Amino acid sequence: MKLTKNQQKLRFKILDKIYAKGPISRIDISKETGITPATVSEITGNMIQENLIHEIGEVIPEESKSGRKKILLGVSSNHSFYIGTELSLKYISFCLTDNTGKIINDKIISLNSSNLSETLTEEYYINELNNFIDKYKKFSPKAIGVALPGHFDDNTKSIISNNVFWKNFDIKYILDNVELPIFFENNVKCMTLAERLFTFTGIDSNFIFFHVSRGMFCSYMYNGNLYAKDNFLVGEIGHIVVHPDGELCECGKRGCLQTYGSEAWIIKKSQILFDNSEVTYLKQLVSDKNKISIETVLKAYSLGDEGIIKILHSAIKYLSITLNNLSMMIDCNKIIVHGELFNEPLLRNLLKELLNQNISLLSKHKKQDIIIKSYHSYNGALAAAALCLSKHLIEFN
Repeated sequence: MKLTKNQQKLRFKILDKIYAKGPISRIDISKETGITPATVSEITGNMIQENLIHEIGEVIPEESKSGRKKILLGVSSNHSFYIGTELSLKYISFCLTDNTGKIINDKIISLNSSNLSETLTEEYYINELNNFIDKYKKFSPKAIGVALPGHFDDNTKSIISNNVFWKNFDIKYILDNVELPIFFENNVKCMTLAERLFTFTGIDSNFIFFHVSRGMFCSYMYNGNLYAKDNFLVGEIGHIVVHPDGELCECGKRGCLQTYGSEAWIIKKSQILFDNSEVTYLKQLVSDKNKISIETVLKAYSLGDEGIIKILHSAIKYLSITLNNLSMMIDCNKIIVHGELFNEPLLRNLLKELLNQNISLLSKHKKQDIIIKSYHSYNGALAAAALCLSKHLIEFN
């Protein structure tokens, strides 16, 4: 059945609510969207026939009430399939997911950041992407999402980044050599979308997604939308000053958070330690300082390397200060922290300990939940799949 533009708009609005707040009943969808119960019933009935959503069961009331019982609706799995991929300096990743975010398969290709210009060419990336598409063509993927280590300029079809490599990476070449619909977005904004669409907690809250990698970025979901989506400066959390007399950042300021907490600066300081310390475990782990990775640093930390302990504990200290400050500046119910650093249990526990020391200014005010999300190399690719699902299945254009 062909829908009018207004019917399509209502359909997308209802489906978005089921994704973000499901399981949810028809009457609650009506209350939250302002769409009449009859229209909600008609549209959800059509979506059930399409196997896009399904009835889960009745709501069990806390006390006996008269009236019509609520039937919960949820998103059905395997309705459609999407490919997500992430570009980064450490790896390129691919995954095939269904419309609920269930990963069917994934592929991670590690990169040597010292010679990216030779290994990660546009031709190489497209070849790997098309091979992945061909391998899973039986699933008939509907679209491709690409999570970027920067921002996407739709006018110039380029990556906006301080990194020269990404500035010169030719997005137009990708567009010209991929047949499926393809969408681009900042990797952390993709992760924020995935958190909203793929968690199925029954709660659609305002939250912050704080990502720590080679650089740092913070994205904010506000009332169901990415906040300041077109303002590329909003979210550059790494350039908040946490120590006015600290080290000089590449942005020109001193003591930016990223000079303490980003993987790039942690590695840079570890390389200095490698050159100047005779007792560091780094020399037992790698033969050359240029081979130090964040995995090397975490291994040295687990071995008890005093220099590395000092570097990483300083990073966690300034990260905790920033997170505590965010809770007083932004209206949110939770802050999700994500990064490979937190795969180390001792660092994860230290961050939680420092955050718990935060004093509540108002006695009745509930502290935001701080959630440390498990890190996997495929998280960015999964998030990119959420982007193309959102663009292809949910958003009304």
